[in-house]
Amino acid sequence: MDLWDRVGRQAQPPRVALSYLRIALAGIEIADAEGLDAVSMRRVAMGVDAGAMSLYRYVNSRDDLVELMVDEVYSAFPSAPRSGDWRMDLAEAARRIRDVTLTHPWLAGRSVPRIGLGPNLLRMLESTLALVDGYGLTVDRMLDVLETLQAFVHGYVLDEITEQEAQRHTGLTLSQAQQQQESHVRRIMESGRYPQFARVVTDSADDLDPHVVFERRLRYILDGLASAFR
Repeated sequence: MDLWDRVGRQAQPPRVALSYLRIALAGIEIADAEGLDAVSMRRVAMGVDAGAMSLYRYVNSRDDLVELMVDEVYSAFPSAPRSGDWRMDLAEAARRIRDVTLTHPWLAGRSVPRIGLGPNLLRMLESTLALVDGYGLTVDRMLDVLETLQAFVHGYVLDEITEQEAQRHTGLTLSQAQQQQESHVRRIMESGRYPQFARVVTDSADDLDPHVVFERRLRYILDGLASAFR
């Protein structure tokens, strides 16, 4: 039986008071703190004070467990009301995707077709698709628009997460890490062999707010997507 068929029917009550929600929240807590690789049936069972075998009343495998977790994360994803301005609507959707992914970094890079179709994810997909409906786009063009936007957001967030992890591991900010390489960078610039790199070093803004950069690059993406709406 499919996971979501079982969720709809609910499992028979075991000796320990479990629920799909408790299981999902326990897995999310572990993944948020330690990454998705740390999530296992045993760890989640410990988190809900149950035996690992008790979880199998609810989920058949770790893949089912992760699917349950993903769907629960998207229960907090607000449905964006359609304003009639596609740029405004897609910009707001991009910000919400970024916020959710930064809150749950283990979501970054996960493909929607590979993470199941739970009710919360379906609700999010339905409301997001509705943002680009009614503009004369074919279904394929609608998917092109949304998947292009999602690819940008996930790529940007992956860079943010990578930098955050680097700071945790090294204890150094990006600026401090760059300072440690200052003498090496100076030699590179003095060689004259890498003029574009030298230009980046001398002319680019230092420690620019990632939110500001996100908004600027989002505008570029929306400018490019405008051709789909003509």
